[in-house]
Amino acid sequence: MPDQHHTPAMLTPDFDTYSLRPIMSVDVHPLGLEVRYKDGKVSFHLAADLREHSVADDTTHAVTREALLDPIHVPDDFHISGAQIAEDGFVHVTWSHKLTPSDTGQARYHSGWLYQTGLYGDTDFEVDLSPQLWNAESFTNIPQIDGSRVLDDEDEYYHFLTIFVRYGAVLVKGLPAVPEMIETLPEKIGVIRSSNFGRIFEVKTKVDADSNAYTGEELRAHTDLATREYMPGLQFLFCLQNDSDGGLSTLTDGFAVAEYIRTTDRQTFDLLSQTPIDFVNKAKTSDYRMTVPLFHLGQDGQLDEVRWTSWLRAPMRGSLDEMNRLYSAQKKAYQLGNSDKFKAFFKLGEGDMICFDNRRVLHGRTSFDPASGGRWLRGCYMEREELWSGLRMAARIKRARKAR
Repeated sequence: MPDQHHTPAMLTPDFDTYSLRPIMSVDVHPLGLEVRYKDGKVSFHLAADLREHSVADDTTHAVTREALLDPIHVPDDFHISGAQIAEDGFVHVTWSHKLTPSDTGQARYHSGWLYQTGLYGDTDFEVDLSPQLWNAESFTNIPQIDGSRVLDDEDEYYHFLTIFVRYGAVLVKGLPAVPEMIETLPEKIGVIRSSNFGRIFEVKTKVDADSNAYTGEELRAHTDLATREYMPGLQFLFCLQNDSDGGLSTLTDGFAVAEYIRTTDRQTFDLLSQTPIDFVNKAKTSDYRMTVPLFHLGQDGQLDEVRWTSWLRAPMRGSLDEMNRLYSAQKKAYQLGNSDKFKAFFKLGEGDMICFDNRRVLHGRTSFDPASGGRWLRGCYMEREELWSGLRMAARIKRARKAR
């Protein structure tokens, strides 16, 4: 086994903060442990898994909190031979086997840790990552956050992350109008993702444009980088100048559109969630391609992403009837995604940053006249899990502050 790294201060095999939970009883079963709490809830813990997550010297690294034991170290007949509630609120467990030379054959578990891990998904401990769908009527005003507070106020930052996850979009107002701000706020959340546009990209008109984004043309509702295996999860666009005629920004909840189709036209929904579509990059210096359905469902049947860029679709393949059905289904989705029923309009001002889930929320803009004034945005991408991790970390900090 690896060298010993235990410290007495390690009460749980992670870095979170737990409150002790009053326990009514513990019962040993052939496969593990049943814990009944005084609030009426019950948690179950497999013996082998519980042993792997003890805070013993030979089990959990005190610095990294990563496991040192592995299933290969646990015999098939491993079980709990005894368990009791200690006066300190911990549960003391006795094992059937000693697995390492330093193994005492016993372990103690924090009742709050048992409660939260054993009742995963049934407590207020885990952050809520479920989306709240919206359309133009319910989203007349994009949720806004005060930019002067989000960087320094932990409560406001937590509120910002919560809104971001829930609605898939949030507008941060009044940030300092300096170019580097496009990195400052995103990097508070997590790691910026590079693309063929660079780590940070500029959105303004170019003479030799390689994307319609760098012209004054209208951009219909879309997701970015639909030709990639994994589209960027998040996108941030920071406004440094926007005094041209036109150029309103638009957002559409792609999940809301897809669910509307699921409810009103199940045949079209099934076609768009089961039939692969070819997306092909048309740039001069790259050749990215991806073949996937417009709607992607997770294992639970719920929407995981929408891949929505009409102008990157390749010529269709298949029989005439198959192509016609798929074309009609796509047309319906694109019409709804660009309709006033689902699309919200707003004007980005200097110092504003719009943050949105690129795998859920479609973005676009109305056309503008480059000769009438400047329109300069700076942008970057990030993965979704950075936002989820950031929200969990912010929640962890709130719990630690509350426990002091």
